[in-house]
Amino acid sequence: MEDEFVAREKKILSILEQEIDDGEEMAAAVRHIAEKMLLNEKGYSAADFRKNVAFDVTLGAETVQSGVDFLVSLDSRNAMIIKCAAGSLFSRERHAVAAARVLGSVPVAVVMDPMNAVVLDTATGKVIGEGFESIPAKDQLIALLAGRKSNPLTPEKLEREKRVLLAFDAIRCCVPQGADGGVSLKPEESCNHG
Repeated sequence: MEDEFVAREKKILSILEQEIDDGEEMAAAVRHIAEKMLLNEKGYSAADFRKNVAFDVTLGAETVQSGVDFLVSLDSRNAMIIKCAAGSLFSRERHAVAAARVLGSVPVAVVMDPMNAVVLDTATGKVIGEGFESIPAKDQLIALLAGRKSNPLTPEKLEREKRVLLAFDAIRCCVPQGADGGVSLKPEESCNHG
């Protein structure tokens, strides 16, 4: 009976490993799609954005890292973040808004998978566009920035946004979903928060 249990456990771990590998490949493909779109279709230059941006989030006495896949900056101002996903975009919208707010009230947050994108107004948290075509081109983002003042969050609201961001990061750590998140399959390893 124990051998049957061990064999079943090994099979489950093998399936989870394959799902994580598949999710990582899909998330990498989405990042590739996003970069090519920014450069070839949306009018950005490589100097307009940074990839795999990690940033510290301090909450109380603890500091942890969070991150976004792309941070677009124009005229020395952070203008748009993009978070790439291997799964449901709806469940990641609030995560992207929190990341944009914690980074310093970045006006536009985008979540995208291989099939779709959702564009969000960071100030309101509302969806302002769906589909790859709705991701702002460089000239559109410049126009949007010209009409907006940067409104920093109150300390209380910033603390709430940090909590939301870190809660989503923790969920990402515990659910197999690809990218740099996922569950550790070895008991001696901890989840990756990158």
